[in-house]
Amino acid sequence: MKHAVLLAALLAFTPLAEAQDTLHERVMALYSFSPHTLNKDQLNAKSGELDRFWAEVKRDGPAALDDLRRELARPDAPPFFSFDGAKLLMSLSKTKEDKQLALNAIVRTDLRDLQLTGYFLTIHSLAVQELDTTEAAFKILGSPNFQAFIPQHALTLNQEMCLIYMLLPTKEVFYLDKVQRRLFSEKDLTAQKSLLDLLAFTVTKSDDEAIARFAADPEQPEESRKHAMEIVGATRKMMSASIVYGSLSSYDTLKGEQRKLLARVSDEALYDWESLRVKIRRKGAQ
Repeated sequence: MKHAVLLAALLAFTPLAEAQDTLHERVMALYSFSPHTLNKDQLNAKSGELDRFWAEVKRDGPAALDDLRRELARPDAPPFFSFDGAKLLMSLSKTKEDKQLALNAIVRTDLRDLQLTGYFLTIHSLAVQELDTTEAAFKILGSPNFQAFIPQHALTLNQEMCLIYMLLPTKEVFYLDKVQRRLFSEKDLTAQKSLLDLLAFTVTKSDDEAIARFAADPEQPEESRKHAMEIVGATRKMMSASIVYGSLSSYDTLKGEQRKLLARVSDEALYDWESLRVKIRRKGAQ
């Protein structure tokens, strides 16, 4: 016990390069654990160690930052480090290259180890900055009960809405084809419905066709096919909506407004989005 206390004290004041031969060894020693398997006391102890690690990397400057980048690029990095280290990198660098590196690492993390709202907000922020968040967004499809809670607005977002917020703000070229492919390979009912709704909100011809094909596919689950048919019916209803939902703005302008609106995670944004969706749909899928 005395040795453990002494080592902990030494690590708090020893330069990172002296505390371990390499940052890789330091990462492996610190992050070879899964938070979801630890109890409260163990988590508190680990939290203190990780706080010291963050402080040391920040203190040791460019050399440590380069080492951090190399560790995050390793495909065998510990899963929790892939998220925590990515957050550390994004706190130190605002370049698009480093944000992309961080995003690539985050895809390798284990959602069971994370606060889901924190994961959601991180990916949403990167989508707003127009990075390709597709694979990170797809991770939540394996969690039917995935939720994010936004306390400022007393707003709870389910899997569908989280997926929408993680993808619609970024460039459609990143995700449209991938979402269609995932829809026809996905087996989970909740995930299928989330993907169908996402495709409907893009208001593109190819996505409308994909929804119609899914609805007509006898190999797909009846419940999901019914949801697809409901989307088709809702789409027709939007097209015949009152002229009050018309707009002089172009299709592209309205789609841009949608991306900007979904950069805001709030109940007010969702309320405004309701009428905007109808305006886009009345322009006709393109």
